[in-house]
Amino acid sequence: MPPGKITQKKRIDFQDLMLYRVHEILLVASPYDAFILEEDGRLTEQILHEYIGMNFNYAPRVWQANSAKAALEMLSKRKLDIVIVMMRIADMNPLSFGLKVKKMYPRKPVILLAFDESEIKQLPEEALQNSVDRVFVWSGNANVFPAIIKQIEDRKNSKRDILEGDVRAIILVEDTSRYYSLMLPFIYREIMYHTKHLVGKSLNDTQRLLHLRGRPKILLATNYSEAKKYFNGYQSNILGIISDSRFPMNGEMNSEAGIKFIEYVRKKEPNMPVMLQSTDEKHAIKAQQIHAVFLNKQSSTLLQDLRKFILNNFGFGDFIFRNKAGKKLARASDLKTLRNRLIRIPKSSLAYHASSNHFSNWLAARGEFDLAAILKPLTISDFKEIDHLRSQMVQSINEILDIQQKSQMTEFTSEVKPQETDFIRISTGSLGGKARGLGFMNSVITKSRLQNKFPNVNIRIPRLAVIGTDEFDQFMNDNNLWEKALNAQSNSSVEKLFLRRKLPKNLRKKLKTFLSEVQYPIAVRSSALLEDSMYQPLAGMYATYMLPNTAKNKETRFNQLCEAIIRVYASTYFQEPKALLKSSVQQREEEKMGVILMELIGQKHGSRFYPTLSGTAQSLNYYPVSYMKRDEGIATIALGMGRTVVNRENALRFSPKYPTILPQFYSVKATIQNSQNSFYALNLNSNNNFLKYGEKGNLKSYDLDTAEKDGTLDWAGSVVSLEDNIVRDSLQYPGTRVITFAPVLKWNSFPLAEILAEILKIGKKSLGGHVEIEYSVNLYKDIDKPPEFCLLQIKPMLLSTLNIKKDSAFIHDKDIICKSGVVLGNGKIEGIRDIIFVNPKTYHTENTIKISKEIESYNKKLGSTQPYILVGPGRWGSADPWLGVPVNWTHISGAKVIIELGLEEFPVDPSFGSHFFQNVTGMRIGYFTINHKGDQDYFNMDWIHQQTVKDKKTHTAWIQTEKSLIVMINGQNGEGIIQRQPDIVEEIMDEEQSTGI
Repeated sequence: MPPGKITQKKRIDFQDLMLYRVHEILLVASPYDAFILEEDGRLTEQILHEYIGMNFNYAPRVWQANSAKAALEMLSKRKLDIVIVMMRIADMNPLSFGLKVKKMYPRKPVILLAFDESEIKQLPEEALQNSVDRVFVWSGNANVFPAIIKQIEDRKNSKRDILEGDVRAIILVEDTSRYYSLMLPFIYREIMYHTKHLVGKSLNDTQRLLHLRGRPKILLATNYSEAKKYFNGYQSNILGIISDSRFPMNGEMNSEAGIKFIEYVRKKEPNMPVMLQSTDEKHAIKAQQIHAVFLNKQSSTLLQDLRKFILNNFGFGDFIFRNKAGKKLARASDLKTLRNRLIRIPKSSLAYHASSNHFSNWLAARGEFDLAAILKPLTISDFKEIDHLRSQMVQSINEILDIQQKSQMTEFTSEVKPQETDFIRISTGSLGGKARGLGFMNSVITKSRLQNKFPNVNIRIPRLAVIGTDEFDQFMNDNNLWEKALNAQSNSSVEKLFLRRKLPKNLRKKLKTFLSEVQYPIAVRSSALLEDSMYQPLAGMYATYMLPNTAKNKETRFNQLCEAIIRVYASTYFQEPKALLKSSVQQREEEKMGVILMELIGQKHGSRFYPTLSGTAQSLNYYPVSYMKRDEGIATIALGMGRTVVNRENALRFSPKYPTILPQFYSVKATIQNSQNSFYALNLNSNNNFLKYGEKGNLKSYDLDTAEKDGTLDWAGSVVSLEDNIVRDSLQYPGTRVITFAPVLKWNSFPLAEILAEILKIGKKSLGGHVEIEYSVNLYKDIDKPPEFCLLQIKPMLLSTLNIKKDSAFIHDKDIICKSGVVLGNGKIEGIRDIIFVNPKTYHTENTIKISKEIESYNKKLGSTQPYILVGPGRWGSADPWLGVPVNWTHISGAKVIIELGLEEFPVDPSFGSHFFQNVTGMRIGYFTINHKGDQDYFNMDWIHQQTVKDKKTHTAWIQTEKSLIVMINGQNGEGIIQRQPDIVEEIMDEEQSTGI
């Protein structure tokens, strides 16, 4: 049998197991019996201890009735799940009471509880069968009550949970109430104890709780036909069988019924673990003949022997590798250790365990149902050599471990290795928006089997650890910072305030442990509650810090990490997010900060660390050209760190559907002008104080010569040849280096466009709307090292939902002051009279910083209650002042419409895909791009010069119109107009047409 990929059996989730629960119990007993049960048997205490102690989120409630009459009245008024009746009740025979209950409520379980087996022998057998479901004996062992509850729940849930949930089961065949009243509580306690301790330590508390629902069921059979029915119905899910030798068969008591049942089982399952119990020692020989373990029911070590059988055969405890003689060879406590031991154990030991289903049983006991189901059918006869079986098992375990590592969120403990775990949760509280998105997509991508579509590419989420928002709350409370932070008037004052404080002691301890295991550079990223949410963007509002994590002194590395986290906390109260939240419905106090400690994606090149390429992609393209369509998406990539894209510096845009169509490179001159000419990287030799320079000082800019020396330009660069002024897709020519990513986009050396299209498709489907992603890619010269595509972030694209009146046929051309075919937004905006205008005729790039300060001044003067239209040339919000006015959100928070004017002497690409763009979109701002070459695009300069100038500065003017303007945007096709209020023409009545009334 050749090794193959795992195909997971579709089954219900752990949270959907055990749908039937016992919540309400009616105990019908005399006052004396009830007292004995409560005081001596500790009924309530035992039930609470059993359920709450196992971390179950419910514990059944016990109602008590002292008579049959009171019990029947309670049954008529209250929903009670089961009835437990004692032998002595004053006003009715317990069997008559049971029969009456059964007639009134046929599906309600009725249990008869006796103090001694002799009490039961006095009752007629036929009446007993018709009036109660089961008889239990209480001999002072309080564990019998939880066992009764679990047994009823198992009986009700077994069919669905086993067949659909792939849960395992143990068949107990015993007709004597005294023995099953002894064995069931014992077996349940063993199962619950070991299940609780065996569920993977890598799981979080919620996952561990859910896994307990997948514990093995116990199927109690009291006769041959019932035992056979259970076995035939659930054969592939039976862990093993514990059977009495003597019980009813074909309506009569048969002293060898147990032997005959085991013989039947052996025909179908030669290696299933089976124990035969009997008070007759002669059955020990027969048990040996049918390969069953024998247990004398009168043994003084009955329960200890039963425990030993359960541990050795049902998969509880460590896996002990043995040879045929039973000698211990090795031990495995978890899946990784099992895999490592499998590689080395002798062939004879592997054959011994594989032939007895020991591996699948051990895995099933830990809730590893998928892997158990894969390994169980594997037999030695399927393979030419035993080593082929070994290889198949190791490969199957590796695939499951890989799936678990990528899809599970692990609670951080000292035993967790960050190097081996993809998603760690360091503390409680919300993960925050950014971490939520990554955690979700981590699971979605794994389940989508995207890796199978691109087998030669390692597609993953960077390894990350999330500090929940509870630590932020504790930090703020411990340091009494809430009011002070809210009242701080500048970003620097907030940072100074926060940096004088320390993180909570427990968090510092965890961070030290975490850092001792992490050797790679770290990105300390914000993950606030409202960040990247569906309705409140706050994109790029908060801080991110890149840590080299290379200092030789451990304390230095630790202090840098703590300072970076505190700086991220401080950014919660920076002026930009304050301004944004002020214009939203959220209260400032609602925002809380989680922090992501993310593996920084990249490669080391001398003292520099950076990825081959980084970028963003959106599933909706607001600026389609050529063959492109809006819903085919758009991507932006840059050499090195993604700051080039986020800062809106020169980067390469392309459609994943048409990666070779590059509109910004329409000529050789345009290629040189629009090409990326520098890149960002992390300096691994940064001094100890690099954090004090903030985010801007965190990364260093390098020229393309450095990238060429590093070898990374091979994947991204082309040359404008000096000889013929032609763009050559090779660095062998002398000339100007330009970033075209021709090897990737034109020659498909890496399937970037295809991967982006798939992830955008998956993200759009999973999030229920258009999405934006950030990613990084590592490409390697070593052909044996697969390239990596790493998803760094996913968030919803915030689309305007305003209604629009599409019929604009009645608007006169003379009333239109602005028209564009490339507009972001949707709907109708009215009531705007103010315009902040940057005159293109007097615009010079060296003055853009001064222009931004003038705009900020007007923005403060107008405030949030007086919205305005912002008009000017170049890229708004560009981090490069030579490409446009470098405004940020605080400078223009009152703008309702923004217009980019393209000039003949200063052409720019439309703005999109940055944090600035995301916030513009989220706040429902109309964004017009006026292409000076576009036939349909138009801006009426004559009209604006005729308007009243309210105030004028050196480079800008505040204009106020007499009447409010109307803005109309069609979000479906990207067309938009701005019109003035039409003049009202007074109609003069024609006297001849008058009626004379």
